[in-house]
Formats: sequence, C-alpha cells, structure tokens
Amino acid sequence: MAMRIDYKASSLSRNLGDMSARLGAVVLLYAGTKASVIEADMKQERPWTDQTGMAKARLSTSVSQPNDHTVRITLAHGVDYGVFLELAKEKKNAILAPSVKKFAPEIVEDLQGIMEKVSQSWTAGGKSLGTV
Repeated sequence: MAMRIDYKASSLSRNLGDMSARLGAVVLLYAGTKASVIEADMKQERPWTDQTGMAKARLSTSVSQPNDHTVRITLAHGVDYGVFLELAKEKKNAILAPSVKKFAPEIVEDLQGIMEKVSQSWTAGGKSLGTV
C-alpha cells in the first residue's frame, strides 16, 4: 500500500522555504567575509618574490550565487602570467590551490556551526518546521 503526502501547501513547506531563505542570506554574508580573509592571506603568503607587485595586487576573490542552492567563492589571478605562477616550476609559486586546501576545512567547520546556530535560533524562537 502506498501513501502520498503533499506538503506543498503545508506549514512544513512554508517554514522550510523561510528557513532556506534565511540560511541562504547568512551563508552569502559569511562567504563575503571569508573571501576577504582569503584574499588578504593570499597576498600575504604568496610564495613568489615580487618584481612589479602586479601579481600580488591583482590576486582576488569574488563571491557569486549561480543558483538558489550554491554560493561560490572564486580565487583568481588578475595577471596573464598567473597561470605560470600556478603551474610552472613544479607549482612552487602556486597560491590558489594551496589557499583552497588551507581554508576549505575551516569553511566546512564554520558552515556546520552556522547551520547549528540557525537551527537553534529557529527553535528558540518558538518555531517548528510545521506539520504536513
């Protein structure tokens, strides 16, 4: 025997949508803050010796939201020879991939904490996810 549950019009659906919107805004704000931290760290910890200062100055991060369920932090070089810094000399001068490796575990941990806090504040506010 099969049972069909339509939760589109239920309080569960509305509350999940509300919680998702709040969480999305929090994650977007967090990503912007973390992107600034990563950019500053890349400029400080770059492994190459500056010749003109352009490679350092044009290291950048950006935050985008390609769809409703994704927030992306992009790390980039702003100079044409950035690809050579990343790949030449056995990647000795790479900064992008090492930065991802350095910050990814911290970001995952921070996001887990954010999820817990959002969940706690939701239930502390007297809300439940609702009923079907």
